[in-house]
Amino acid sequence: MSAVPCDCDVAIIGGGLTGTALAHALAQMPLDVVLVEAQSPAAMRRPSFDDRATALANGSQRILATLGLWDALSDDAEPITSIHISERGRFGVARIRADQEGVPALGYLVENRVLGTALWRALKEANRIETLAPAQLESLQTHDDSVSLVIGGANGQRKLRAKLVIAADGAQSQVRAQLDIAAIEDDYAQRAVIVNCQTEVPHRGRAFERFTTDGPVAVLPLTGDRVAAVWTLPQAAAERVMRLDDREFAQALQDVFGYRLGKLRRVGRRASYALTRTRSSALVATRTVLIGSAAMNLHPVAGQGFNLALRDIAALAEVLGDAWLDSNSASDPGARALLERYRDWRVRDQERVAAFTHGLIRFFAFPSVALGVSRGLGLMLFDLVPGAKAGLARQTMGLAGRLPRLARGLPLLPKRSSL
Repeated sequence: MSAVPCDCDVAIIGGGLTGTALAHALAQMPLDVVLVEAQSPAAMRRPSFDDRATALANGSQRILATLGLWDALSDDAEPITSIHISERGRFGVARIRADQEGVPALGYLVENRVLGTALWRALKEANRIETLAPAQLESLQTHDDSVSLVIGGANGQRKLRAKLVIAADGAQSQVRAQLDIAAIEDDYAQRAVIVNCQTEVPHRGRAFERFTTDGPVAVLPLTGDRVAAVWTLPQAAAERVMRLDDREFAQALQDVFGYRLGKLRRVGRRASYALTRTRSSALVATRTVLIGSAAMNLHPVAGQGFNLALRDIAALAEVLGDAWLDSNSASDPGARALLERYRDWRVRDQERVAAFTHGLIRFFAFPSVALGVSRGLGLMLFDLVPGAKAGLARQTMGLAGRLPRLARGLPLLPKRSSL
């Protein structure tokens, strides 16, 4: 019995940063792709003072550069030249510097709107990618040889049949829910308060991670002499600081962060969201893969979320590209063996990063005086031991573990096989 003809090789559900970056990776291969996104790309605009930003690790920058996307982002990306790690009220400081690690930058800060706009604009030049936006998944059903989907949009319903469906639709993934894949949630009982500021002392590319008994405070360098602050607080405390006026809020943040960048001057519009760690109980199902936050949604400490998603993307694209080469172009992107190969590759990195971020939060949350002294000694020793510092630097830069070709600056397919 012959297989039912499919409308596309791959359907990507979710056209945020993860879904659009994945579409660009798959555009390097001879695959017909449909990208489904609930929001209209036309709603995007240039960044303002208050826009949220994403920290791109060194390895993530390489992935975007290898995909030909970095030129559109580089002018709006602020390099991170150093990271300063400390604990409020304790001695001991750890520093990671790009020049000591032999790289031009440990990472980059880019506004989400700049990143999203650049990714969507470049999709217009990609071959064999169809975008449906605004549109959303209404239902899906898996079969041995394909997945059937119903997509709702302004012009009514559209039925699709794909060989592979990739869930890039976030922590509250509809794809995951429709497949009855369980999600394990760790509620930190905290909220992140996010705000952009200007400082008295220029940041010069310096990033700061300061741990307090309430939670970490990250201050990250942005273009235009700005910094992005991510302040983690218990629920009640976060609600309280959100009610403060700008002057009171600036002073409260100053009291926690200190004066390493002088006085906080201009304080932008604040945003707040609840913090949880959400882990999917499975990364793959019949002809389906979960990537990014749909697979693993992390606490923002150390800024690992989107970087982990980009490694998911690079690994999945590599597995599919290798299969296409090995099969002389007759590969099935939804084949179980391929999805299991991807799962076996990614599960260790995801678990390592999840344990790393979760461990940081738990380790610095204990108020014990003795443990506080131990943490201070640990930070001091870390700053003096090159091997320990190099290990954390590689984790922070997204260069730890098995790296996909894109993260090493190598193309997915040899030139003779490119489209």
